[in-house]
Amino acid sequence: MDQRYNVYFAGQILEGHDPDAVRASLAKLFKADGPTLDKLFSGNTRLIKKDCDKATALKYKQAMERAGARPVIKASSEDGGGTAPSPPPAPAPEQEQSAAEKIAALAAAAGAGDDPSPSASEPEPESSDTLHLCPDGTEVLRPDERAAPVEAAIDTGSLEVEEAGPPLADATVETASAPDTSHLSMGSVGEDIPNLPSNTTKLDPDTSSLDLSPEGTDFSDCRPEEVATPDLDLSAIDLAPAGSDVLREDERGAKPAPAAPSTDHISLSE
Repeated sequence: MDQRYNVYFAGQILEGHDPDAVRASLAKLFKADGPTLDKLFSGNTRLIKKDCDKATALKYKQAMERAGARPVIKASSEDGGGTAPSPPPAPAPEQEQSAAEKIAALAAAAGAGDDPSPSASEPEPESSDTLHLCPDGTEVLRPDERAAPVEAAIDTGSLEVEEAGPPLADATVETASAPDTSHLSMGSVGEDIPNLPSNTTKLDPDTSSLDLSPEGTDFSDCRPEEVATPDLDLSAIDLAPAGSDVLREDERGAKPAPAAPSTDHISLSE
């Protein structure tokens, strides 16, 4: 006969989990109301699932641990002397209980003095088809699952610690002194700098043949001479009316008409 198990909860919370978050997760997991949660977290051992097989017990265990609660799984034979307790009578179809009512009924029927510690025959974890997200900040591994840190053995026998105060380097860096500017002075605004280098080439034009005109000269002697208007006879010239051709037909160059293109190679299709 296959071993049967009972799943209990004594209000214990896994390390690193927030009690309010665990309570909210169990309420969502079991669809339990406020009074039912109060009984589960009263500190007394409450029966969650009675007389179930190994796979079902493991599913309850893993689901509750993901929610941050510590389940207690005991073999049914440890609670009843080898005889599995009979399940509670099934409710009538017209009065079917909700999940919260079932948990409340099981919690009320369980004894308050059961040992909350897990049984030595508690089954090992197995994979579950149902996945849940842990609350924010939940540690991934339990303390007993974490690897101990490896301490490195470093030989420091050849190292010495100097007394406080001496510099790390013997040589000191000398600070350069400020330059002497006592012989320098400021020039006036707009003053030319005589020793400022210039890349432009100085011009030296010959102005010996140039004279300056007397003051008041209007440069009339520099005007060009006036040209007399020619005496032309224009009596035989008339203006043509607007729109007249400039050239007569006999004066225009005749342009040959372009030859018609050959269409011998073109045919119409039906």
